[in-house]
Amino acid sequence: MTNNIGLILDPNSFENLKYVSLKAEENGFHSLWVTELYRSSFEQLSYLASITKSINLGSAVTLAFTRSPLVTVISAHDIDEISGGRLILGLGSGAINTNRKWHNFTDFQKPTERMSSFYDLFRKIEEILRTKEDLVFQDDFYNLSIRSFRRPFDPLRAKLPLFLGGIGPNMTNLSSEKFEGYIGHVVCSMNYLTNDILPYFKNKTSKAQISSIILCSINDDKKKAIDDAKGTIAFYATVKAYYKPFIDLGYEDNIKKIRDAYFNNDTDEMIKNVPDQMVKDFAICGSREDALEQLNKYKEILSLPILTAPHYYLEKNVVRMYQDEILETFKI
Repeated sequence: MTNNIGLILDPNSFENLKYVSLKAEENGFHSLWVTELYRSSFEQLSYLASITKSINLGSAVTLAFTRSPLVTVISAHDIDEISGGRLILGLGSGAINTNRKWHNFTDFQKPTERMSSFYDLFRKIEEILRTKEDLVFQDDFYNLSIRSFRRPFDPLRAKLPLFLGGIGPNMTNLSSEKFEGYIGHVVCSMNYLTNDILPYFKNKTSKAQISSIILCSINDDKKKAIDDAKGTIAFYATVKAYYKPFIDLGYEDNIKKIRDAYFNNDTDEMIKNVPDQMVKDFAICGSREDALEQLNKYKEILSLPILTAPHYYLEKNVVRMYQDEILETFKI
């Protein structure tokens, strides 16, 4: 039995990954989720697979375009085998600038069409893991000829559940049509989820599970809970791709000031321009009782809420404290 809640892990240290993961498993959480920015998602998942026993493991998200597709498939299946069949592979396109400047992936045209092709290719490679047949795959994005690739063992599961992370209409629509699940970004407010995300799943016979990352700041000092969440919201408000959820709620002037402060390296000014109401619109915040009540509203529209503690512009011990609050508040 689980609480049907996922938890994003803070990648600051493997000691922290271990502590939070084992506590989450003990407390009945449904799944642990790793990100891919400063650490590889696959290395984190492999580590978690080796230290946990029953909790599901997911990536939110693994970059789809910056690795060889074959490497991605066999790495994912290796982790699934290590974990005993507990992997949920969340995929994402990544941001244009980081793909180009950090990963030397410059061909970022038509990312939605490329992601659709990647899904098809992933499934084709999964097939040859079992059939031991050759694979030739050619389209506008990939040109692979995988011959004489004969793994002397079969994958634990024939097909892994593939979730797609996204915030815009194209990726959201693709996830509803092709993927097994959708992962909303942490800036997907209740308003945005209801009006911009859910219609893609309700207006068709989509079988995809709907999940979303939710910032969760729990503190008996409710003002402190709000204030400590502001840094994380301010950070994401600087990213152009995430503007719409903020603009829809009337925060266009705020995000302009936050972005200006960001480029002036003025963290205090960034946080100053996050009003209390913005935190309430984009996060679960307050006491444990408040958090339980607010999460229930998200559970009405999500198959799987995935919680993340405040983490930007906070000391590590403070982040740990907020992780502990999540672990204790939602344990079963």
